[in-house]
Amino acid sequence: MPSQMTKATLAAAGLSSASNILAQFLEAYRDSRPFVFDIANFLRFVTVTFITAPPNYMWQQLLERSFPAYERTEPTGDVEKQDGNGEDAGAGGSAEQKPKLNLRNTLTKWFIDCITLGAIFNTVAFFILMGILKRQHMDQIGQNIRTETIPVIVAGYKIWPFASIISFSCVPVERRIVFLNFVGLLWGIYMSLVASRV
Repeated sequence: MPSQMTKATLAAAGLSSASNILAQFLEAYRDSRPFVFDIANFLRFVTVTFITAPPNYMWQQLLERSFPAYERTEPTGDVEKQDGNGEDAGAGGSAEQKPKLNLRNTLTKWFIDCITLGAIFNTVAFFILMGILKRQHMDQIGQNIRTETIPVIVAGYKIWPFASIISFSCVPVERRIVFLNFVGLLWGIYMSLVASRV
């Protein structure tokens, strides 16, 4: 049985594949030319996903361990149903309360992942890996990082803050990378277009 990380990586690769193909269609349409599938472009984009999905999965696990989205509260039971010893005199014990969203932890994860470290590391990793796969010189990769990182991060601020808040507060950690990659289907189209120009 494949691990959760393997499942998440395969799902991410599937979504990246779809976004790259859609981006290639959109590029052909935009340029008023017939669609010709660019296998090299496709394989580079999916390879970057296979390389970056496992560390991103582990990153999400680390964020969740460090800043749990939900805190379990001790079951209190119904005060009126407790006997004199504080025990629940009702039907065999107190019911477990639903976990409470820890807003501070959720916002902390959002800030670290979406606004600062996650955005910077993922964007820079994308340009480095894409440059290596395109056999670009280090000077060109450095130029791409200097000129494209900030515009990509700013564009990402239009989608990722909302996706991250939903992810951290509503999606189980083991499914988080799949959810983010599903949202990333549209983002992947944008990044495929960026990859074709750098």
